[in-house]
Amino acid sequence: MVTGSRSPRVLVADFIVEPDREREALPGVEVASLPALLGRAPAEADLLRAVAEAPTPVLIAWTTLLFDRSTLTALRDAGVRALVRSGVGYDNVDLTAARELGVVVCNVPDYGTDEVADHALALLLWRLRELGTAAPPRSVDAANGADRPAARPESWWNPLRFATIPRLQGRTLALLGFGRIGQAVARRAQAFKLDVRWYDPYVPRGQDKTTGTTRVETLQELLTGADALSIHCLLSAETRGLVDAAALALLPPHATLVNTARGPIVDEEALLEALRAGRLAAALDVLTQEPPAGSPLFDAYMRGELPNLLITPHVAWYSQGSAAELRGKAAAEAGRLLRGEEPWNPLTSD
Repeated sequence: MVTGSRSPRVLVADFIVEPDREREALPGVEVASLPALLGRAPAEADLLRAVAEAPTPVLIAWTTLLFDRSTLTALRDAGVRALVRSGVGYDNVDLTAARELGVVVCNVPDYGTDEVADHALALLLWRLRELGTAAPPRSVDAANGADRPAARPESWWNPLRFATIPRLQGRTLALLGFGRIGQAVARRAQAFKLDVRWYDPYVPRGQDKTTGTTRVETLQELLTGADALSIHCLLSAETRGLVDAAALALLPPHATLVNTARGPIVDEEALLEALRAGRLAAALDVLTQEPPAGSPLFDAYMRGELPNLLITPHVAWYSQGSAAELRGKAAAEAGRLLRGEEPWNPLTSD
């Protein structure tokens, strides 16, 4: 239960416990953190009670709460007039409902671009350079449960294990989505002399000319013959499950799928089947369910059954610098909204 004599004017709804950076970016503004006030991770009902008890015109939200129509309606009725999504994606916010209810929603699209692009290339190089082969295999001694090397040093030190590494130059990297991050990935890939093609029907004409890349008009054209696919589109009704079994079948058997965008863009069941069949490799920073619970794909990975898969725990966006940048920019946007100024990154404008 939220208590106290003063009412927060800006409330960090989730994830952040100590809103020190937000307070630094909002001098003279009262800032509170709902996780800190509750002493635990909040649910939507906790947020509704908090704004009912203390007038809160502007919220800063991360990814753990769902802002559907009913929640947005209750927030609007309690006096919330704006929501800043601290991040690029906004699939946890019903923008149509927010627009109809008059709740302004903004995001922070211009942070962490380099970090995500760097991470995507790192995942891609892990597979193309077959770095997974470099890790010594481990086994558990049945007698005492001790973890120990499964191979003798002289057998591990065998360069023939790397005999299938392809040359990077001239390989084709397919990018699904060509916004800020997709273009940053393209620049990095070109430095490795990869050929870059992309599919994004929402990007204005001519971007292929200015970036030295190849634009294609269909998903089928993007995937057919690609050596790697890297996903950089938003999650929406249009893109949910877009990379399904049929799409994966278009990729050559040696191809690698990299996803640093949103997990539900990829059909995990179809991907697991392809990985088990040895038809593809994959490197994922995002999953459909996070943290993964009851995920056959993640469970198989943790059991060591998928040597052609690498998973990182949704950290592509992160560096100490990008985290500070994100929080500062989200708070600055909240300040503009609080003062009645035009926001820099509105998602619900007409």
